[in-house]
Amino acid sequence: MQAAPRPDWLGRTVACIASGPSLTQEDCEAVRSAGLPTIVTNTSFRIAPWADILFGFDARWWREHLPEARQVFRGRLITGTDVGPRLGIETTHAAPWFTRFGNSGACAISLAISARAARILLLGFDCRRGPLGEAHWHGDHPKGMSNCHSMQNWHYQFEQVAKRAAEKQVKVINCSRRTALKCFARGELQQALQAEAQTA
Repeated sequence: MQAAPRPDWLGRTVACIASGPSLTQEDCEAVRSAGLPTIVTNTSFRIAPWADILFGFDARWWREHLPEARQVFRGRLITGTDVGPRLGIETTHAAPWFTRFGNSGACAISLAISARAARILLLGFDCRRGPLGEAHWHGDHPKGMSNCHSMQNWHYQFEQVAKRAAEKQVKVINCSRRTALKCFARGELQQALQAEAQTA
């Protein structure tokens, strides 16, 4: 099985967009306007079809959404499972350059680290349900798919990828509007983008 080529964003600031209920179109558009390399996870490709990479960990998600993703998404399609070749998409499964973690959001951060990013901005990394109990900004996944049932495991998985970022000296800033994660520095998106513009 041929592994996906590693993206190379040496020294760049990379945005990772997950599917937490706090994610907004406004924030995604701000990232797009800033021209940052961007990794989007799962169904958030609908709100950021311009991103560079769509990463989905779950093979069931790909089987459900691949036709739509092929139609509307402009970037690379990458999975973390060994079904990639059967679906005709790239895979990081067994890629020597990639460190896998247990959920798509953590894998997106790991992918940015592997791409040699200097800084990573997070959006939609809530790791908690919204004020009305919603799991995602886009509503529930179709029947038969998980809707954050393993959320209790995510904190540990994100703590592990945070340690990897620290080892690689990659600064991760969680710009999600709401989040339960404590392992990343917090920041406001507009301030982070302004700082990015000043150093460009």
